[in-house]
Amino acid sequence: MSAAFAYGLFASDSLPFPVSVGGQAAKDGTPFAKIENPVAADAELSVESKDGMIIVNVSAVNAKNEPVPGSTPAVILLQGKTKTNLDKTMDGKKLVAGNYLMSVVSEGKTASILVTIK
Repeated sequence: MSAAFAYGLFASDSLPFPVSVGGQAAKDGTPFAKIENPVAADAELSVESKDGMIIVNVSAVNAKNEPVPGSTPAVILLQGKTKTNLDKTMDGKKLVAGNYLMSVVSEGKTASILVTIK
């Protein structure tokens, strides 16, 4: 088995369903999918899912994509809809500029996406 073939088997693990932020579709990758260009703190989040409840955890990460110690993830809920904005967090706080890992949970699966807020 070639390494390229093995990579292909696992490439969709980070993006089991389409997600876009600020009009940019997440590009599949390992270990995380990625939004290529920085987005605004109030950018639109769109999840292609038929699930009635979509849960998004947004965690601040450092340059190595590791969680920032002491940071609390923001939570965004989509109930009966597939679009919202990044500033619609449960605690009402806007995301500050920086790098984040979004875990989008829907249909019993999780999409893991790196995104930068400008």
